[in-house]
Amino acid sequence: MFGFFFQMFLLCAGAFLAGVLLTWLTMRSRESATAEVQPLSIMEEPAATAPAIKANSRTMMFHTPESPYYKRMKGDAFFHSPEDARRAGYTMWTPRPRVPAGA
Repeated sequence: MFGFFFQMFLLCAGAFLAGVLLTWLTMRSRESATAEVQPLSIMEEPAATAPAIKANSRTMMFHTPESPYYKRMKGDAFFHSPEDARRAGYTMWTPRPRVPAGA
């Protein structure tokens, strides 16, 4: 029984070390090839000069600068106009109606 455990341990350890070695070699070759290139950001916020449309991909809603939530929302998608956001499938924010306290 101990021999079987030892064989499985050696097999798993060898596979793990081979994976570590292959990963290290591929990362090392990429680092040397792109040492001077700056990484690109996937989502960059637009310039501050033009007001942007911020959107939340989880709720599929977009906020304009007139929205009370515009400044505090982080937004993971940005659009140049509300029409662009609507074409992408997002809906515009709407104020929630106030519900009376007694209802």
